[in-house]
Amino acid sequence: MTIHEQTECFDTFIAQMRNVMLSKGNDYANEDRLSNFKLAGAIVQGSAELNCLNMIATKVARLGVLLQGASPENESVNDSILDLANYSILLYMIRRDAEK
Repeated sequence: MTIHEQTECFDTFIAQMRNVMLSKGNDYANEDRLSNFKLAGAIVQGSAELNCLNMIATKVARLGVLLQGASPENESVNDSILDLANYSILLYMIRRDAEK
């Protein structure tokens, strides 16, 4: 992959991440875009950070199964990679929000 190809791939992926994160946020959260992580953390007597980290771990485990040859029925490997990247950014946002 050349630097030009890498740049194009990165820019395309970031645009997909942004679109997915902002549209899914409409389904999962209220005005506080991190509210679903905060509520889920509170339900299990944990934190929003740990809840998000659990989602990351779940995506990593799913990818491990898929990359070993399982055929997905609902979500492709690339969709899971996209979600994993977004959960990482969401974890960063949760930490930044907590610092306010």
